[in-house]
Amino acid sequence: DRPSASHHVSGSTGKLSEALKLAEQLGGRTAVLSGDDVVRVVLDYAHSNHVTQIVLSKGRGSQLSEWLGRSLATELLRRAQGIAVHIITDGTEIQADNRRVAAPKIREGWRGYAVGVVCVAAATGLALFLDRTFERVDLGVIYLTAVLAAGAIYGLRPALAAATVAFLIYNFLFLQPQFSFTIGSPTDVLTLLVFWGVALTTGALAGRVREQARAAQRRASAVSALLAASQSLSGIGDRNEAARILAEQASAAAGSGATVLLPHENELVFVAGSPRKPDMDAETMAAARWAWEKGEPAGFATGTLPQVRWTFHPLQGVRDRVGVAGIEAAALATGSDEEKLALAVLDQGAVAIERADLAGQALETETLRRTDRFRDALMNSVSHDLRTPLSTLLGASTTLIELGNKLKPAIRADLLLSIREEAERLSRYVGDLLDMTRLEGGGLNIRADWIDVRDVLNAAAKRVARRLGDRKLVRDFPAQLSLVMVDQGLLEQALVNILENAVTYSPDGSNIELSAYEDRGAVVISIEDEGRGIPTSELERVFDKFRRMEAPSDRTKGAGLGLAISKGFIEAMNGRIAAASPVMDGPDGVKCGTRILIRLPKAVATHSEAD
Repeated sequence: DRPSASHHVSGSTGKLSEALKLAEQLGGRTAVLSGDDVVRVVLDYAHSNHVTQIVLSKGRGSQLSEWLGRSLATELLRRAQGIAVHIITDGTEIQADNRRVAAPKIREGWRGYAVGVVCVAAATGLALFLDRTFERVDLGVIYLTAVLAAGAIYGLRPALAAATVAFLIYNFLFLQPQFSFTIGSPTDVLTLLVFWGVALTTGALAGRVREQARAAQRRASAVSALLAASQSLSGIGDRNEAARILAEQASAAAGSGATVLLPHENELVFVAGSPRKPDMDAETMAAARWAWEKGEPAGFATGTLPQVRWTFHPLQGVRDRVGVAGIEAAALATGSDEEKLALAVLDQGAVAIERADLAGQALETETLRRTDRFRDALMNSVSHDLRTPLSTLLGASTTLIELGNKLKPAIRADLLLSIREEAERLSRYVGDLLDMTRLEGGGLNIRADWIDVRDVLNAAAKRVARRLGDRKLVRDFPAQLSLVMVDQGLLEQALVNILENAVTYSPDGSNIELSAYEDRGAVVISIEDEGRGIPTSELERVFDKFRRMEAPSDRTKGAGLGLAISKGFIEAMNGRIAAASPVMDGPDGVKCGTRILIRLPKAVATHSEAD
């Protein structure tokens, strides 16, 4: 269509909309092209999309258009190159339809004609005043101004009507013989013809510019509305929130009520409505279900249940239908720009809801994947780390039962010591697994209280004292530390896990330093060992579950949960934990050692001793 063409003729627009919908239902792709040179626009689109066949419907148009070569069919046949043009004649009578359509058009545009007459009347008053006041005044320019004003305000047809009225009044009042429509001089005939032609041309151009401006304004408004809808829907990750925003945007685009229904357990349920929740009776829900099941519009102004007050459109996503949206009855004229805008908003909303569904599915998939990974790692840990101490316990206890007093006291003592060590080891593994299960399941119960960190450090050191062997635990505490609000049991268990990890990965005869200090905002705990350290590439992963620096075949190593549990406990108490390595020079000059730092926030910032 041309930008200057009228978009308010409901008959032809409705037929065009129905034809486009039928083409889409049959699997075709539709496009609406716009431009003043319709033939050039059509041919450019055909060449850019490799179209080889053009089928054109030709009605009973004006014979004059045929002679002047302005018929669309004639122009396409003349200018098409490399494209087959098929013309199908339309035998229906269009003149009567045009008359029936034109009548409402005239009634709707009576204001434009009235304004045109008013402009000509004002020009006439001004011309009479100038004619009596001055001599040799070009009064035709005044009437041209009136014609231009009518065209700029109300379009082409009022401008043509104003030009005709101006021509008659100018001839009647100002040309000899005056007060008569008779033209007395051949020069006046030429003047009037030139005036009329210029008036018609300028009025038509002004009207076309006005229509083009209105068309551009409509397109700009539609683009702005679509941009606003896209921005509102782009970052939504919840399908119900996306449905709510879609209902609001569709209601704004249609200028009436809108509702969104989404499937839940094989049934459509109301999710959002704007400006309020509508009353949905049985017939209305039947129309909504039809649109959902068949993927076709249903309800008002459709062929399915047209008596209901809503028109339901299926929300078609990229992969599948995601729901149904309803627009209140009679809100949109078929084929209107408002309908196109509302349908475009519904298409964007369908994609947004589908994206939210996919995001939810991705989150569920990731949760399942993490659960499977945790389960696999847990099974691997159980198969090795739990089986080894159980085998030792079973072997030692069986030997004691079967041989009893036949064993030497030293051997019996060694077997009993092995049973105790493996039972403690087994207890630690089971405790770690239970703690990790609490963290993963969100069942961690924090009982925070004001505590002195030094008391917790001493309690943790006492619990690991028997496992130190030849290692020495060095404590470095200040005379006074600020109290912090933490769970004493969780903090103690976190420290025990870190100390046991330091014992496991440090050599005999080395030192393990346990220190504490404070700065303005936190109390800091440092646990440092003299082991071989952690590779730099592994520092970020050292707190991962089941992460061990050595192969699990070494039975002196744990299940790889200690540091992960410590991290979970510390962060649950609003603290932070980090690892640094290497931190010192080894005996052979190679960098070694690992330091674990824990920051526990103070309730109120204070001045440290360094300050």
